[in-house]
Amino acid sequence: MQDLINIIQIALFIILPLILIYQKKGTGFKTYVFYIPGLYILWYLSYAVLHELSHYIGALITGAEVIDYKFFPRFWKGDFGSCFIKTNYTSKSQEFFIVVLAYLRDIIFLLIGYIFLKRKEIRNLFLLGLILVIFIFSPLYDIINNYTAFLFGALNDFNAIRYTTSNSVAHFIGIMFSVAALIINFRTYQIIVNKK
Repeated sequence: MQDLINIIQIALFIILPLILIYQKKGTGFKTYVFYIPGLYILWYLSYAVLHELSHYIGALITGAEVIDYKFFPRFWKGDFGSCFIKTNYTSKSQEFFIVVLAYLRDIIFLLIGYIFLKRKEIRNLFLLGLILVIFIFSPLYDIINNYTAFLFGALNDFNAIRYTTSNSVAHFIGIMFSVAALIINFRTYQIIVNKK
């Protein structure tokens, strides 16, 4: 079930927005049909790395011992998705910071991407797509994908937030970060399609 949800969310939050923006910018199908697979691959290669690296930095900041980590899936072994960081934290507040830092990084990336695209006109449409995928669409996907997985019972980061704080705090963070990401995505879309 979660795999199907992941596919739908990738289509809705990564692929569809790229198609809509390329169409609004007047990019022909014969061009963006080649851009989108390349951008998808670059997103896929960077997604887990950025997420797990955020947890790793959180562990370094809090002084937690890093027991093990994997930033890149081992494609050559048929492993396409299991990246992780294992830490030996000493308190709930330490674990909370390590976990929530990945989603704070998402919000920071969203703000950086929004401000940059608001101020700069990117004429190279592949580069525009890359900035959108890394700084705008990927953070939205990361937040919503992990929060909805938690809603379906996954023992993921939001479950750790619930464990270290409360159920209400986990839902508050999930909802507020999701809404903020959706608003920034919508505003970014408006800015890009209205630039001539």
